[in-house]
Amino acid sequence: MEKNKKIGQGINALIAPKSVIDVRQTDILMSRVVPNPNQPRRIFGEKSLKQLSQSIEEKGLISPITVKQSKNKYIIIAGERRFKAHQLLKRKRIPAYILESDSNKDLMYMALIENIQREDLNPIEQAKAYKYLKENMNSSITEIAKTIGKSRPAVSNILRLLKLPIQIQESILAGKISEGQARIILQKKTTQGMISLWKKILRDKMSVRKVEAAVSKNRKWQKQLESIENKIARIIGVKVTIKKSKKTGKGFVKIYFDSKTWDRVLEALGIK
Repeated sequence: MEKNKKIGQGINALIAPKSVIDVRQTDILMSRVVPNPNQPRRIFGEKSLKQLSQSIEEKGLISPITVKQSKNKYIIIAGERRFKAHQLLKRKRIPAYILESDSNKDLMYMALIENIQREDLNPIEQAKAYKYLKENMNSSITEIAKTIGKSRPAVSNILRLLKLPIQIQESILAGKISEGQARIILQKKTTQGMISLWKKILRDKMSVRKVEAAVSKNRKWQKQLESIENKIARIIGVKVTIKKSKKTGKGFVKIYFDSKTWDRVLEALGIK
């Protein structure tokens, strides 16, 4: 299959007259329109939809939705918010571009690109869209980045958000924490550490700067503990771990030994 070279230029380039995809514009029945099951956007703000419907009521629909015909239905490729706004207005018909192509990959790229390129698309929705392109469309991160007009590191960083525990992902979707805060949470090595920091961010209403400072301070303290652990370990010749409670400030030193190293440990500690 020859790749559509206009794909990285967005939806408008793809439906231009010279596009390899056939396009026709007409009004279609709302009752025959169905959402795209692979739509990356999952949250449609009620206030935003009301504002859009008001604008459509006053000025009309400036940009038609884009659909693909499937039997007697039309699957939305781009414009689900406009469709939902029309539902609020109880309109019976909606202007639409109807696309015809043998390439489901091109059509799916169009659906995802149109949403991904929206600045207000939630980071988790973006990440899931990238994941879909990668796993279901056999697209590499480099190809995705080039297609949607972002850098490869930007795509990789968004994808990393899916490594967060599900409750933190849901928190990002709900707008309770930002992408910047989420990136800092990812610096924690364990699930427990991530969740602990996330809860602290919510509880203390920490800004990105405050979270960075807290993590940096904790990292500095951790390095100091590791340095002390190494010094003690060199002196007594066995592994040593130091633990400190963040709540109480108290801690303990754990010394690892077995029957072969017991005498050496005691001697190093001046006990034997």
